[in-house]
Amino acid sequence: MKIGVLGTGEVGQTLGEGFAKLGHRVMIGSRDPSKKEVQEWLAKTKAEAGSFAGAAAFGELIVLATRWEKGATENAIKLAGKENFTGKIVIDVTNPLDFSAGAPKLDVAYPDSAGARVQKWLPQAKVVKAFNIITASYMTNPHLAEGKPDLFIAGNDGAAKKTVKEIAMKFGWENVHDMGSIEQSYLLEALAMLWVRYGFLNDHWTHGFKLLKK
Repeated sequence: MKIGVLGTGEVGQTLGEGFAKLGHRVMIGSRDPSKKEVQEWLAKTKAEAGSFAGAAAFGELIVLATRWEKGATENAIKLAGKENFTGKIVIDVTNPLDFSAGAPKLDVAYPDSAGARVQKWLPQAKVVKAFNIITASYMTNPHLAEGKPDLFIAGNDGAAKKTVKEIAMKFGWENVHDMGSIEQSYLLEALAMLWVRYGFLNDHWTHGFKLLKK
């Protein structure tokens, strides 16, 4: 499958590399594909680089891994061309974090969410919220010292969620919990905020969540 990744930060690079290792063709999209960090990543990863529009057109599945603040995600979607998302699965990894006051807080909260906004901006796409509740380095290698965490996803399209679940399990996730419609993204984003809060309070950034059942 051809994968378009929008965003060249650690999240985009980690997921792009993960897809490449699974044998998928990957194009990472950037406002400046020639910048140093992109070229350094390409040197060690079997992938391509292009503009946001190029990566979105290339991908049969698109990963949205942009930062949120100052309208960056919405702007990236506009630059990518909304027509390039039509009919495609879009994995939304964004968290609507506002860093203007130092420690981050949610810029979008209940009953709204970043996931619901992305689906609103891309009504012809199949948006699935996923991979936003753990640090990037464990998104495709969820092996912590005390075990494997669980992944939570949300989206409106059942087949799209099934595909994302299958991808996650190939990345190494054992338990993927479907939380329902894309409107439930606010739960996943609040969980991400809990993850961030614990990290700041304990100066610890390699943790995850596990759902235990009797």
